[in-house]
Amino acid sequence: MKIPHFEGIINVITTPFDADGAIDYDVLERHVEFVIAGGVHAIMPGGSTGEYYAQTFAERKRVLEFVANRVRGRVPIYAGVNSMQVEEIVSLASVAAEFGYQSIMLAAPPYALPSGPELVAHFRNVATRTSLPIILYNFPARTGVDMDLAFLEGIADIEAICAIKESSGSFGRMLQHVVRFEGRYQRICGFDDQALDQFLWGARSWIAGASNFLPAEHVALYRACVIHSDWQKGKELMQTMLPLIYLLENGGKYIQYVKYGCELAGIPAGLMRPPMGGLTAAEKSEFKQLYEDLKAGWSAG
Repeated sequence: MKIPHFEGIINVITTPFDADGAIDYDVLERHVEFVIAGGVHAIMPGGSTGEYYAQTFAERKRVLEFVANRVRGRVPIYAGVNSMQVEEIVSLASVAAEFGYQSIMLAAPPYALPSGPELVAHFRNVATRTSLPIILYNFPARTGVDMDLAFLEGIADIEAICAIKESSGSFGRMLQHVVRFEGRYQRICGFDDQALDQFLWGARSWIAGASNFLPAEHVALYRACVIHSDWQKGKELMQTMLPLIYLLENGGKYIQYVKYGCELAGIPAGLMRPPMGGLTAAEKSEFKQLYEDLKAGWSAG
């Protein structure tokens, strides 16, 4: 098994919907081109930002195929395969392998609330049934289960599980990973307002929702920090991005804001699928002002 080296900005791409709620593949194609032109280093369909949970298996399979065919090897592609059903996870992983994806990302199964040993057994099962490396996705606020240190120790012998996207929001957890597991798991930033800190502590990649509408800005921050070790420049760039990113992470409507950001950037990603709703006029106004301030500050810098 070839283990990828996860590097740079990994765009977890949105799924655009038309006025009737169907997937808009014309817009998705434009979006793929937009983020590649913005310099992102990899693309991941099927993530939470892509609203995988609101799609049928057939739709998820089609999106994986479509993105792979449009990317055409220009950047690496990784697939989100989260599901409450083990067989669907395995089937999606097989689809991803068929279409040339280099890795899959998998969170704990939501709602089921497996114990620590049950979670270890779950990932062992999946790892034996897929040919692709696995990125762990720790997002306990959404899954109800924390991938704690005991879990990471329990699956440390599984070579295929090679990276972790840490989205718990705990800065202390990130430091625990440095102390306990440095060199074992590639650390991928998964909490946007901690990007600068994660890069400082050795992360070399960022799975970033806001890169859907700010790809070049994300790449600039990565390059300043990871490539050039220019931490003063990185701090300045992060300060410019932080008001908008803070609203994304703490405004309670992350994907809605990301989709509206896409609209402001010229990519009409459409509305959310039910049961999720849209933004109010006031929420749009606040976000648009932050977006325009960020763009103005970037140009001035």
